[in-house]
Amino acid sequence: MNASCRSFIDQIVALSTEMQTSIRETEEYFSPDEAPITALFAALGDRIAEDFDSTDLDVNQQLFRLIEGAMLSGDESLVTAVATGLIEAMVSVAVKKKGLWKRISLMLGTRSLHHAQAWMTP
Repeated sequence: MNASCRSFIDQIVALSTEMQTSIRETEEYFSPDEAPITALFAALGDRIAEDFDSTDLDVNQQLFRLIEGAMLSGDESLVTAVATGLIEAMVSVAVKKKGLWKRISLMLGTRSLHHAQAWMTP
């Protein structure tokens, strides 16, 4: 895994024990092999959506700033992992729960929202 992706994961898990648990469980699932980066980022996306309503507003704001910052980073590996792993997983969970996608979409930055909407459009 490249350093920017690892740094992003470290920043996210520092905000929440639930995020730490998701990463640990995903790594354990793939052990002894290294977990695919997309699987790790998807686990984060799932957890963000699943816990959105129970997560403190300040923590959600920090999470979504990190996501947008990653999308704007210019680091192709990080942008790809966040877009195809985290954002797409988050959207997949959010659209299944009444009103959740609308609440989450309000927190997304411009670039993150653009990717989510493009991915949702057939």
